Amino acid sequence: MSEIIHQHLLKVSNEHCPPLETIIRKNGIINIDVPKNLNLFDCLAQTVVEQQLSYKAAKSIWKNIKNSALRSNLSLIDYFDDSNTNTIRENGLSKNKIKAIMGAKKEIQNGTLTFKIISNMDYQEYKKKITKLWGFGDWSAEMIAIFYLGKTNIWSEKDLILNRGIHELCDKSEINPEKLLALVNPYQSYLALHLWRDKD
Repeated sequence: MSEIIHQHLLKVSNEHCPPLETIIRKNGIINIDVPKNLNLFDCLAQTVVEQQLSYKAAKSIWKNIKNSALRSNLSLIDYFDDSNTNTIRENGLSKNKIKAIMGAKKEIQNGTLTFKIISNMDYQEYKKKITKLWGFGDWSAEMIAIFYLGKTNIWSEKDLILNRGIHELCDKSEINPEKLLALVNPYQSYLALHLWRDKD
C-alpha cells in the first residue's frame, strides 16, 4: 500500500509541484507506523507534552517523565497523580499540561474514553470527542489520529511546520495549498510526514 501511495504522491508532485517531488524522492517511501504497545493514556499524555514545543524539547521532557515513573516503579497513568505534581513539574511539564493529562486520565478511568470508542467513530465525531477534553485542541486530535489511529488523510492547518512548508512549496509552483491538498487526497497524512521529515 505504501508503494501505491508513494507513486500517487510522486505523480501529483511531478505534474503540479516539482519542489515536492524532490522532497518525496529524497525521503523515499514513508510508512505510518502505529505503535502496537502504546496505550491510550500514554498516547494522550505524550501528545500534550509535545504541544507547542520543538521536537527536541518535547523528546527530552517525555524522557524525563518516563524515567521518573520508572524509578518510582509506576506506570505512566499511575505516575500522573496529585501526589506527584511537584515531581512532574520538575520533569519540565507546565501546570496546564499536567491539568490536561489528569483530565484525560479521569476520562479513561471512568470508561468514557477508550481505544475502541474512538477507533469506531467517524472522524468528525472523533475530533469532537478529543477536543472536548480540557487542553486538547485540533492539533492534538490530528496528531493522535495520525500516530495512534493510523489515519491516512489528516492535515493539520495549525501545525506551524506544515503550514510554512506547504506555502513554501506552493510559492515555488503554480498551485495553491488548497489545490495541492485536494490532489493528494486521501493521503494528506503522508504529505504531512514528508514535510515533517524534510524539516527535521
